[in-house]
Amino acid sequence: MHAFSRRSFLLSSGSALIAVAVIPPASAGSSRVSTDAKGRAIRGYDTRAYWREAAAEEGTDAHTVTWNGAIWRFASPAEAELFASDPGAYAPRFGGFCTRAMSLKKVVDSDPTVWRIFDGGLYLFAQPRGGEKFDGNEAEMIARAQAFWDTLD
Repeated sequence: MHAFSRRSFLLSSGSALIAVAVIPPASAGSSRVSTDAKGRAIRGYDTRAYWREAAAEEGTDAHTVTWNGAIWRFASPAEAELFASDPGAYAPRFGGFCTRAMSLKKVVDSDPTVWRIFDGGLYLFAQPRGGEKFDGNEAEMIARAQAFWDTLD
């Protein structure tokens, strides 16, 4: 795991801002994203929080970005803006589906509270056991998951 620095942001206005951006999907690999019934990626959790807080944190409907056909929620407009500037850097690998299941050639929704950051990538799992299996076997699991992911359209 890598340590990440925190950044502070100042907003010029005290009023609430709504950050909404629509950016094109990634050009490589599948653009499939795990979404809930409302179209929210990773059950509405803020994908930036894993780096910022080293914790799973829910986003808000007031700060969203639409990317790869999904709504990504964030805790603040600054976080939404950072994601919009480089979504591939912050979005979970394999569309937010369970990395372990993907490595077993299955597409399974993940639990955003079960996660790991490895080599600059965010990986989510359906159950704690998936994260435990990932630990110490990261590169092999990622390679198997990537091989299956690349077959999806």
